[in-house]
Amino acid sequence: MVARLWWLTLAGCAPADSMTTGETGEPPPSTQPLDGGLPRDVLVIPEGDRVVFARVDGTVVADPTWTNLVGFCETCGGEGGSPDGDGLLLSFTTSETLGGRRPGAIARIAADGTLDFRVDGFGFPHDVIRDPADGSLLVVSTFSNAIEWIAGDGSSDERIRTLTSDHPEFPNTPNGAERIDLGDRTLLLVSHRPSNGRITMWDITTTEEPEFLWRFPPSGSVDTPHGPILRRRGGDWWLLWAHTGGAGVVGTVGLAVTSDPTVAPTYVADLIPGDDVAPFVFLRGVELLEDDRMFLADSSPRSFGVGRGRVIEARFPTNITLPATGESGAVGDQRFEPLGEARVLIDELSSPFESWYWPED
Repeated sequence: MVARLWWLTLAGCAPADSMTTGETGEPPPSTQPLDGGLPRDVLVIPEGDRVVFARVDGTVVADPTWTNLVGFCETCGGEGGSPDGDGLLLSFTTSETLGGRRPGAIARIAADGTLDFRVDGFGFPHDVIRDPADGSLLVVSTFSNAIEWIAGDGSSDERIRTLTSDHPEFPNTPNGAERIDLGDRTLLLVSHRPSNGRITMWDITTTEEPEFLWRFPPSGSVDTPHGPILRRRGGDWWLLWAHTGGAGVVGTVGLAVTSDPTVAPTYVADLIPGDDVAPFVFLRGVELLEDDRMFLADSSPRSFGVGRGRVIEARFPTNITLPATGESGAVGDQRFEPLGEARVLIDELSSPFESWYWPED
């Protein structure tokens, strides 16, 4: 089973005590709050103003603001989210200063849509994931250059353990992660977002120091990867990532393939969109369903002068030649292929970070 455990928002939030839900206040209106609890069979889209829950046909079924979800948070900004049983884990930016750089918090939303807990004091958290080894929460803390584990019930912000660049194989600035449950093993797929970016894989089955498994590309680097995922397709495991700078100043969807998630994948191609949705201005999220539908989160931040964000629906290409033709996937050693037919599914979003699918059960 693959559990979807899912940079740049110009937002902040009123300061809050590190272990509380923050200052209470009258929440701003939400078009469709969570009166009926957390919806399922939806795309979960954390964005700059709120969290959007939408059917795969683009119908928005709920879009509570950050204040609706986590307490007073008028200008918070969305980062990653992940399923947590019948609840939802979220990471988001806040306005409290942290060494002069953008800080953030994490929270758990219960099945009925209420706030279980909120913990502040992270260095620009991009994801939060439940670790089955001990039930703790691992937080992808970009400006701390670390994966940081805290108590699973949100009762303390004390770091239980960390994974940092003290490990020789851990690059700085992690910015996305996914948990892969592989039999009795738990793996963690991590992207690292500088222009000399990497994707790494770790075994976190125990609470001991994570075991490094592989890095992609094997040499050189990719340009600002976001949101890596591994999905089963045709008997293989496909690595997809939002390659934010994959084609210079615009993005691509990166593809690589392996028969075993513990073995480094082989590069296949970078997918470039056609005129129907081009260009990917700030691609940050990619999802692939069993029926080959892909959902791509393109933030297109207004500061770039290209309008607001969007979610794009596309199809996994069926004409990709395997095996790959020998490129490594590093910048400058790429194979570009057309994405194929695509359409804007949801428009007028405020910097969506990702768009991952949360099934009914």
